[in-house]
Amino acid sequence: RYYQDLSNKVSLITGVRLENTQIDYTGNNVLNETTLQGTTNLKSSYLNVLPNVNLRYEPKEDLIIRWGFTSGIARPGYYELVPYRNVLSSDNEITVGNPALKATQSRNVDFMVEKYFKGVGLLSGGVFYKKLKNFIYVSVDPTFDSLDYQKQFNPAPGANPISSGSNFTYRTSLNGNNVEVYGAELAFQRQLDFLPGIFKRFGVYVNYTYTFSTADGIYNAEGVKREGLSLPGTSPHMFNASLSYETKKVVARISANYAASYIDEIGSAEFFDRYYDEQFFLDFNASYAISPKIRFFTEINNITNQPLRYYQGVKERTMQLEYYRIRGVAGLKVDLF
Repeated sequence: RYYQDLSNKVSLITGVRLENTQIDYTGNNVLNETTLQGTTNLKSSYLNVLPNVNLRYEPKEDLIIRWGFTSGIARPGYYELVPYRNVLSSDNEITVGNPALKATQSRNVDFMVEKYFKGVGLLSGGVFYKKLKNFIYVSVDPTFDSLDYQKQFNPAPGANPISSGSNFTYRTSLNGNNVEVYGAELAFQRQLDFLPGIFKRFGVYVNYTYTFSTADGIYNAEGVKREGLSLPGTSPHMFNASLSYETKKVVARISANYAASYIDEIGSAEFFDRYYDEQFFLDFNASYAISPKIRFFTEINNITNQPLRYYQGVKERTMQLEYYRIRGVAGLKVDLF
């Protein structure tokens, strides 16, 4: 890592990081959660070279402009890499690990402007671009039949769990080719100390992020390329806001969080794609200092009773719906020392 002041207003930070990964996994091939049909072992290793450059320009004492080029990797989840095979005949499902998964490589360019207030506060805005190579997505094929099983796993005679004419849902993680991600972010944080009376005790925080992405290299079981897909697991709109109130004895905050719906699993066709529906959470927490060492606190979460919901292809086709109700807790916190 190298740091250098190029002038009294411009500074440079650059460097390179080396990361070596070694993998040694053994996975079980299980039928109906009871019968072990063998094991599979995997060993591999790889090295990643990750350069980065960051420029910081401060034209005024309360204004900072930043530009950065960074790189990184996101390794597959541990369970995704295990070379296992889990067959559930009762649910017509097969889930398979993929030891051939590659780590996602990322190249990122960011530009941000930050404006600081004389009181406690910040206004910032920026844009970003990311190019991801070997991104990981969950692939689902609901038409996996006995011939597909025979071709992929070459089971012993009589060991094919899929009968002729039946279809299982086959689920595994795969690598796509490339994703380009464009986005913008705006944040505002301010203690309202310029207002009169009790209003100066309030503070506001707002953050909004917009993301647009195009994914390339996603194919269905027949080898047909899927077009027009965004990066799985990425919400195009995210909004967070909170309003706080603070005195020497009272601290209170109400927070709102919103995320738009996004594609979660990619099916063999648009009809079978699974989406995670939009969510809006509202939470509240507060505390009151009874004495310097004793504080009463309370938290109320999920005030909106926001359900967890997945839908298939279009919003009208519900796949899964779960409610968790409002949750609350209250108590005393005592500082003994």
